[in-house]
Amino acid sequence: MLLHRVLTALVGVPIVLAAIWFGPPWLTILAAVVAAIGVWEAYRLYPPLDSNDDGEPPTPLPAWLGGTWAVALVLAGEMAVGPADFGIAVGVICIVGCIGSGLWMIAAWHGRGVAVAALYLVLPPVYVGGALACAVALRGAVESAVKLSAAEMTELGEWGTSLNAGKGVFAEIPWLLTDYGGWWVLLGILTVYAADTGAYAVGRLIGRHSMAPGISPGKTWEGTVGGLAGAVMAAVALGLLFPVGAAIWHLAGIGVILGCVSPVGDLLESKIKRLANVKDSGNLFPGHGGMLDRLDSLLPSLTVLYILVAVSTVIP
Repeated sequence: MLLHRVLTALVGVPIVLAAIWFGPPWLTILAAVVAAIGVWEAYRLYPPLDSNDDGEPPTPLPAWLGGTWAVALVLAGEMAVGPADFGIAVGVICIVGCIGSGLWMIAAWHGRGVAVAALYLVLPPVYVGGALACAVALRGAVESAVKLSAAEMTELGEWGTSLNAGKGVFAEIPWLLTDYGGWWVLLGILTVYAADTGAYAVGRLIGRHSMAPGISPGKTWEGTVGGLAGAVMAAVALGLLFPVGAAIWHLAGIGVILGCVSPVGDLLESKIKRLANVKDSGNLFPGHGGMLDRLDSLLPSLTVLYILVAVSTVIP
C-alpha cells in the first residue's frame, strides 16, 4: 500500500506542478480532465435508494451532462478577467446546467427519490467544477493584476503595494515562475497538504477524542488542531518564500481559514461514501483511491482561497 502511494505521488505531483508552472492551456486542460473524472466518480456514488415500480434499478445519472457542466465552469475560469466576469459566467453556466438537468430528469429519469437524484445530478459539477475553475481563475486573474502600473497597484490597497515591495525569496531567482497567480495556487495546494499531514501525524500520535465517529472514525479533534497548526505554519513559510506579496498576518489568517475548511471537505466526501457504502470514490490511483479521494480537502479550500484573494482586492 505504501509503495503504491509513493509511486502514484512520484507520477502525479510533477504533472500538477508542471501544469501550474506552465499555466494555460495546460492547467486548464488538467483541471478540465480532473473535473470530468471527479463528476463521473461522484455520480457513481449515487445510492440507488429505491427501485422502479417494475423492480428495475433507477436510471444511471448522465456523466456526460455533469462532466460538460464542470468543464464549462473550468473554461469560464480560464476566460474570466476578474471576479465580476467570473461570477457572471459561473451564474450563466449554472442556470443553463440546471435547465439541462431538469430536462434530462423529465425525459430520462425512471425511479423514486426524484429530489435526491436531482441533488446528486446538480451538486457535483457545481462543487467539483467550480472549485477547479477557481484555481484556474486565480492563476490568470492575479497574473493580470501584477501587470498594472505602480500607481494602479497602489490604488489596490495594502496588498497592491506589497506586490511591488515584498516579492518573496523565490522572486530573486529569474528562471522560476514569475506569475503571482501560479504562486498563489501553489501556496493553497501546499497549505492544504500541510494541514492534512499535520492532522494525520498529530492524530496518530496523541489523538484521543473522535471528531465525527459516525462519518470518519479516524478523525480526532487533536488531529484537527494539528492540521490547523500545520496550515498556519505552511502558509506563513510559503508566503515568505513565494512572491505573493502578502503580509505575515494575512498569510497566517489564510492558514487558519484553510486549516478549518479543508477537514470539512474531507468529512463531506466521507459522508457521501458512507451513504454509498463504499471505501473509496474509485480506484484510479493505486493505494490512493479515486480522484475525489485526492481532492476532498482541496476542493473547498481552492474556492475559499479565490474568494479571500478576490476580497483582498489583489484581483482587479
